[in-house]
Amino acid sequence: ELVTSYGRHLEKRHDMILGTLFEQGTYKKLYSYRHLINGFAVHISPEQVKSSVVSYPFAIAETLSHASGVKSVERDWKVKRLTTHTPQFLGLPTGVWPTGGGFDRAGEDIVIGFVDSGIYPHHPSFATHNSEPYEPVPKYRGKCEVDPDTKRNFCNGKIVGAQHFAQAAIASGAFNPSVDFASPLDGDGHGRLEQVIIT
Repeated sequence: ELVTSYGRHLEKRHDMILGTLFEQGTYKKLYSYRHLINGFAVHISPEQVKSSVVSYPFAIAETLSHASGVKSVERDWKVKRLTTHTPQFLGLPTGVWPTGGGFDRAGEDIVIGFVDSGIYPHHPSFATHNSEPYEPVPKYRGKCEVDPDTKRNFCNGKIVGAQHFAQAAIASGAFNPSVDFASPLDGDGHGRLEQVIIT
């Protein structure tokens, strides 16, 4: 209860900072971060603030960085994903897998977190072949979203969490609905490839 209450307190502080610095309707708060870090993501387009801020976006960052209670400001940027590694290149079949319990048990009881383009839960690498299904991970606090098309949970015991963070891409216009999904589903294959290599 204390953690939840403190999280609400932080979110109200985020809203207060934005509300005192910018006019209503000139910004959109995308996320409030309340657990591992205290912060927020905000999108302010040039059209929304061109009448009040001359040297966008630097004036916005400057305004935020000098606000009481703000330690640092980081600008978001789009990066190009590259795929250059394979299990063989990494030496997994001959190095790590044999020492990690063998091919059938390598990686058991290990939780790996990914921030990437998404996941494809129907890939054979994510299938659970055990007759005894995987149990929920103790003390895991992540989310497991539901596929908006199939209405099926993205998690199956082997995938223990799946959550998407597309609001910044949507707000900046970088989100391409013909390729990207507003869900944890992988649209371009990069995230799936990286996760398959690890699994």
